[in-house]
Amino acid sequence: MRKVRLLLDANLSPETAIFLRKEGFDVKSLIEEAIGGIEDEEVVRIAKKERHIVVTFDLDFGEIYYFAHEKRFGVIVLRLDDQRVENVNLVLGRFLQSRQSKDIRKKLVILRETEVRVV
Repeated sequence: MRKVRLLLDANLSPETAIFLRKEGFDVKSLIEEAIGGIEDEEVVRIAKKERHIVVTFDLDFGEIYYFAHEKRFGVIVLRLDDQRVENVNLVLGRFLQSRQSKDIRKKLVILRETEVRVV
């Protein structure tokens, strides 16, 4: 299975980037790149250009994806009750290693502790 490339929004800890890299994923973190304050549209531009999937807690990215006339990027929106780094890593890691993540490069994924919705 080909690993997806991930772009972590500024609301995710660099610890999650480190964890995902150890799991073998190609990860770019806005915080580590010192560009955490950029606008959502710029995040999407980077994701499209570099073929990364945006990972975020920000619901606005779901709307941006939904209303985009060309679905040339993917988004994973985390809707977790427990947003501590350890839980984020557990839930995200489990999902990304699952079959459900096989073809999400141009999809919207809503990820909860016990539920996954792919649009």
